[in-house]
Amino acid sequence: MYRKYFAWSFDDGLEQDKRIIKTLKEYEMGATFHLNSGMFGDKTYVGRIGNPGMREISVEAFESGNCRLLPYAPHFRIPEDEVRDVYAGFEIAGHTCHHVNLMTCSQEDRLREIADDIISLSDLFDQKVTGFAYPYGMGAKQSRKALKAAGVQYARLAVTDSAFLFPEDPLAMPLTCRFTSEKVFPLIEQFKSKEPEDHDLFFLMFAHGYECDFGTAEANWEKFENICAAVAGQKDIVCCSIGQALRHHAKD
Repeated sequence: MYRKYFAWSFDDGLEQDKRIIKTLKEYEMGATFHLNSGMFGDKTYVGRIGNPGMREISVEAFESGNCRLLPYAPHFRIPEDEVRDVYAGFEIAGHTCHHVNLMTCSQEDRLREIADDIISLSDLFDQKVTGFAYPYGMGAKQSRKALKAAGVQYARLAVTDSAFLFPEDPLAMPLTCRFTSEKVFPLIEQFKSKEPEDHDLFFLMFAHGYECDFGTAEANWEKFENICAAVAGQKDIVCCSIGQALRHHAKD
């Protein structure tokens, strides 16, 4: 019997995740959180440029008032002494130690950033970390060797594919849709109406927590909750983490 799976994917380990997790628990939804183990507690601000473009600036620059031409949201990472409690019960995945661009860094840095992040997160959370998200959504070709050496079993890109299929290559996993997209609800309705006749179906939704703070038509807290409400409680949809979806799919 084939099934339908829905998973949320959030990057960076931000303070907004606390509110996100509260809502996820209310709707009994799963999610995977991709963290940078070398940046816990770091604070910056993110300015919205278009949709979903962004510009990151320091706290000092934001407080100076010289960069207020854009709408900004806090990009405050949760401190290390809080993360275990905050993310208890959810899947943790890697995102490199310092959010490096894997397409442009050296192979030595690539190996270290991936391996050290996986090891640190596995130790910190007492769970085997086998998932990953590419910083800036790129670098699959350059990082395959490093990911395999670190024991990573799946890695998420930023490109989208709305076919509702499980990836042929788990180390180059596309999204189904970004949270900021105008296509979110039409795609969800398509997913809900589609029958898994001869294969499993998968919907992977990606977001950064700070996007909810922008308060635009494309990104706001009400939209996040409405997405959860639209999917949760559907008897034929399994709401889970990315890792859970892949493991269940492998058994089908």
